[in-house]
Amino acid sequence: MPSTPLFLLSSWLVLATPAPAPSPAPVTSVYALEESAFVAQAQRDLEILQRDAQGLLALRAHLDQTRALYLRAQDIPYSPDEKRALLTTWAAFSDHFMSLERIRQRYWDFVKQSALTRRPQHAWGFLLTHGALSAELAHGLAFAELTTGRAQLEVLLDEPSEEYGLPARTFARFKEKALHVSTTTQLLTGDTYAERSRLLFKKAGLLDRPGVEQVMQESRRNVQAARSQLSSRGVTLFAKAGVDVLKDATAQAIFPTQRTVAEWMGDTKVKRIGRPLIRREQALALLPRMQPGDILVARQNWYLSNIGLPGFWPHAELYVGTPQDWATHLDGDAGVRAWLQGLPGAPPTLAAYLAREYPAKWSTFTAPDSHGDAVRIIESISEGVSFTGPEHGMHVDYLGVMRPRLSPLDKARAIARAFQLQGLPYDFNFDFFSDASLVCTELVYKAYAPAQAQTGVRIGLVDVAGRRTLPANEFVRLFDAEYDQSDRQLDFVAFLEGREQEQDAVEGDAAAFRRSWRRVKWDIAQQ
Repeated sequence: MPSTPLFLLSSWLVLATPAPAPSPAPVTSVYALEESAFVAQAQRDLEILQRDAQGLLALRAHLDQTRALYLRAQDIPYSPDEKRALLTTWAAFSDHFMSLERIRQRYWDFVKQSALTRRPQHAWGFLLTHGALSAELAHGLAFAELTTGRAQLEVLLDEPSEEYGLPARTFARFKEKALHVSTTTQLLTGDTYAERSRLLFKKAGLLDRPGVEQVMQESRRNVQAARSQLSSRGVTLFAKAGVDVLKDATAQAIFPTQRTVAEWMGDTKVKRIGRPLIRREQALALLPRMQPGDILVARQNWYLSNIGLPGFWPHAELYVGTPQDWATHLDGDAGVRAWLQGLPGAPPTLAAYLAREYPAKWSTFTAPDSHGDAVRIIESISEGVSFTGPEHGMHVDYLGVMRPRLSPLDKARAIARAFQLQGLPYDFNFDFFSDASLVCTELVYKAYAPAQAQTGVRIGLVDVAGRRTLPANEFVRLFDAEYDQSDRQLDFVAFLEGREQEQDAVEGDAAAFRRSWRRVKWDIAQQ
C-alpha cells in the first residue's frame, strides 16, 4: 500500500464519507483565483483563523472560571441568569467553531492542487485546512468533555433560541462534528503530513508571511491537546455522543453530517468570494432615502464582523452622510445653530466645526474612497473605527436602515461624537466599559448614548459569555419591540434582503425587517 503524504491526505478527505457533491462553477472556488488574489485571500483567512483561535482561548478561560456551573448536579434547575450565562458562552463558542469550519471547507480541496505546479495553493490550503481543524477539535473536545452526558445542560444547549440565533439541536450536531471517528482521523493524518510540510512552506514562500509561523505552532499545540483529550477521555466521549449522532444523522444540516462535508453550510455559499448578494446599484439607490444619523445594520453571510456575539445581525454602522446632507438636514435647525454658536469660534456649520476640530480626520473624510464615492459612513471594522463609503458599508448581503426619532441637534452631536472616536482600534474583547478601542455596535451605542444635553437612543447592554456588551441584533429587536408604540425610538427606512439561492437581493418591508432578528444565524436555507 502506498504511504506517500498525498495518499495519506487523500484518505484524510474521504474517510467515512461519500464523495462530495460536484463543485460549483470554478469562478466560485478560491482555487480559481489568480495566484496573487488567492494568496491575498488566504492571508485574510489566516488572520480570521487566528482571531477565532484567540476567541476560543478566551472562552476556554471563561469556562475555567465558570466550571462549577457546568459540573453541578443536574437535578438542580438552572436559574434564568445561569441559563443566559450558559447560552451566551455556547453561542459564542459555536460562532468561532462555525467560522473555522468555513475556512476548512473553503480550502479542503488543497489535496487536488499539485504540490509541484500549484505549490502556493497546495501549501496555503493545507495550512488553513489543518489549522482550522486542529483548533476545532482541540477546543471542541474540551467543550464536549465539559458538557456531554449532562442531561439538563444538553437539553438547554439543544433547544432553539431566537435571541441567540441558535436552531434546535445545534449542540447535538456540534458533537457529531467534534466526536466523529473520521474527523479525528483527519486530524491525526493531517498531523503526519504537517511534520513533512515545512520545506513545502518554505518553497512556497509562506514562512516569511505574517502569522504563518504562529499558526503552525498553534496547530501543533492543538493537535497535542486533542490527542491528550482522545487518549484520556476519547472512549467515554464517543460513547456518550453516539446516541445523539445516530439520532441526528438524517436531520436538516445546520452543523455538518458525515454524508458530505459541504452539507454543513452549503458548498456554493462557502466558496462564494467577494460577491455580495446586494448589487452595488441597489446599495447606491438607497442613498437618496437616507439621512445623516441613520443607523445601519449589515450582514455578510459566512463573514462576521462580530463573531462571538449572538444573533442574525452581526454589524452596525453610523450613516453620517456628506457635508451637503448636513446643510440640508441639520445646519438650518435652530437647535443646531444655537449649539454651534456656543462652541469656541462659533462655527457657522457642522462641517466648519469638524474641519477645524479634526483637520486630519476631515481631510480623510472629504477625500473619495477607493471606488470614487463620497465617504458617508463611520464604522468600527478590524482595521479600527474608519470612514467608509457605500461600497464597503452597504454593498453586503443584508442591509437594514433605521432612523432614530431624535432632533437634528441630537444627530449632529452623535456625528461629532463619532468623529471624535474615529481612528480608535477595533475592540476584539468587546469591552464596552473602555474607550481605548471600540467594537462596531459600541461606536453607534456611544455616539447615541443618552446624556444631560442629549436624548440619545436608550438600549440596554446584554451579558455575553461573562461580558456586558451589545450585539447588533439588539438594535433590530428594539425596533421590533417598540414598532407599534407612539414613543418608539426608531423608524423604518429600508431593508435589502439577500437571497442565496438566486444570488441576488430584494427589497423587504418593515414587517420582514422586524422578523429578521429572529433568524437562525448560520441557517444554510436562508430564503
